Amino acid sequence: MNILTKSLFALIILFGMNADLFATSKQIPVKDFFKNPGYSQLQLSPNGKYLAALIDVLDRRNLIVMETNNLAKYEVLTGFKKQNVGSFFWANDERIVFTMDSSNGMEALSLYTVEHGKKKPKIVQLLGAEPTTRGVVTASIVSTLPEEPNHIIVSYNRRYIKAPDLYKVALDSKWNGKKKRNHSMKLIAENPGNVEGWIVDHDGDVRGAISVDELVGKFLYKDKNEKEFKTLATYNIFDEHISPLGFTYDNQKMYVSSNIGRDRNAIYEFDPKTAKLGNLIYEHDEVDVSGLMMSRKQKKLLGVSYTADYPERVYFDVKEKQLQASLEKIFKGKRVSTASMDKEEKLRVIVAYDETDPGTYYLYDGVKNKISLLAKVMDWLNPEQLAKMKPFRFKSRDGLTLRGYVSVPRESNGKNLPLIINPHGGPYGVRDSWGFNPEVQFLASRGYAVAQVNFRGSGGYGRKFEQAGYDGKWGAEMQHDITDTVEYLISQGIADPDRICIFGASYGGYATMAGLTFTPDLYKCGINNVGVTDVGLLFDTLPKHWENGRKALENRIGDPKDAKLMERMSPLAHVKNIKAPVFIIHGRRDIRVKMKHADLLRSELDELGKEYEWLVKNKEGHGFRKVENKVEMYEKVEKFLSKHL
Repeated sequence: MNILTKSLFALIILFGMNADLFATSKQIPVKDFFKNPGYSQLQLSPNGKYLAALIDVLDRRNLIVMETNNLAKYEVLTGFKKQNVGSFFWANDERIVFTMDSSNGMEALSLYTVEHGKKKPKIVQLLGAEPTTRGVVTASIVSTLPEEPNHIIVSYNRRYIKAPDLYKVALDSKWNGKKKRNHSMKLIAENPGNVEGWIVDHDGDVRGAISVDELVGKFLYKDKNEKEFKTLATYNIFDEHISPLGFTYDNQKMYVSSNIGRDRNAIYEFDPKTAKLGNLIYEHDEVDVSGLMMSRKQKKLLGVSYTADYPERVYFDVKEKQLQASLEKIFKGKRVSTASMDKEEKLRVIVAYDETDPGTYYLYDGVKNKISLLAKVMDWLNPEQLAKMKPFRFKSRDGLTLRGYVSVPRESNGKNLPLIINPHGGPYGVRDSWGFNPEVQFLASRGYAVAQVNFRGSGGYGRKFEQAGYDGKWGAEMQHDITDTVEYLISQGIADPDRICIFGASYGGYATMAGLTFTPDLYKCGINNVGVTDVGLLFDTLPKHWENGRKALENRIGDPKDAKLMERMSPLAHVKNIKAPVFIIHGRRDIRVKMKHADLLRSELDELGKEYEWLVKNKEGHGFRKVENKVEMYEKVEKFLSKHL
């Protein structure tokens, strides 16, 4: 296996840089947008001698380690043929921990370790995850314990599906598949049933937790060596409150994001001994702020990050601010960020990117003040062929400021174009942001303008804006925002009113069906990817490990016992209104939006003789993950749009 994968990697190096030489036409092939990146997630080992990355081998993401001073000396650590490696990190200079979902889309994340520098890399499973009759067992990493490099702290829900416990796990241990246990697992915090998140300090001690009982949240805390938590704050989860971000490096105070006395979250210091907000660290007048940039070496906060129209970074540390300014001058017009640093913070991997460029990795040597090229993320794409993404904002019909992005084909004049309105999923707490988006770029390359709007309910713009999408707003005010965006782009001369299509996934799939049923004259077609069609069914089939959030979901969406509301919001009850053809895409192993949503929609369309197309994959879940399935999907999307727009 190693010989094979190394040979394949050699071919990637030889031919990957000049993929465009083999193109037979000017149009970018569909696969070029949706195959795995050539390189991604580059990370330095703690000692800085090695670089780990995910590379594409046979259309699957696999792990590789290279020598920092000699990239030609590499070692392929994994050779998975059926699944992708998920995320990973260096636990120490020899060992890497990574995640993988081998449940074909059911979101059961297992943990593994692998060591480099061996004759034959040995992959060891640390924690096992799987779908069960009780729900999905899954693991996640809470602390990498950099000061204790042979252990990690994980959140794991095998004991109680709805509420994960915290465990400390030794990295030289392994999972026992028969006993469903790792002998080294040490329970360090048992979930009473309502804790949604744990807070661990820099020493790995459990110091806090956030519990939620229906709509009542509690911020729990304990000092070092204390056994029992005390309650620092009790609040309604939809009201003003504090969200812990992490401890200061002396483990005495905390950094928090809070909207107390304000609409948008800002970053503060917080003293858990007095339970009061301290110094305001950073605020923004339009968007929430919650990103921290920390230095473990210097034991200080370097700056904060947030997303307005563009991703932004603000540095408090003078040297870091000067370095960032220098990098931005070198990579003019690009956004530049640090992806990884060694333990001494002398070497760092930086990435420069924009909306037409998925990114290029560079190695910066702070001692020599030298920058060298490492790898391009997707070197086969030519940024000169891709579309610029421009922010827009306008007032909705009821006076709310809506923000979004429009991307137009590179060669067009940006006027009277066929438009794809592309609502995001979620819908709550998430938003569309500026940057490289393969779906947007693919659609723009085929001659379509693409619009993404952060409709009410989206996250990042403060509590009032998100809650403007609560309580029965699905298919109503939230959908009006999408409609208003289409009308705005028509009024700006960008969109041809006779060539509009709506295409979204998850909640965006719901918005697609709501658009086709509630505003049937607006759209010439719709593409529903893993979308909700029956809102009552969404509540009836909620994943078991999401049950603690049921009451909050009811308050956000609407009361599922209100039959009239469920019918009013559900596109399935209004299929007779559909005038345009619809393309339905779903994964049969979807645990979030069950396959039944698509099956019921298909039955209704058949009964009414409505036009539709259908693509279902048995071994996919909430969105296609496998390259071959993504490519097939977008090839069919291309034909569908060409036919109907």
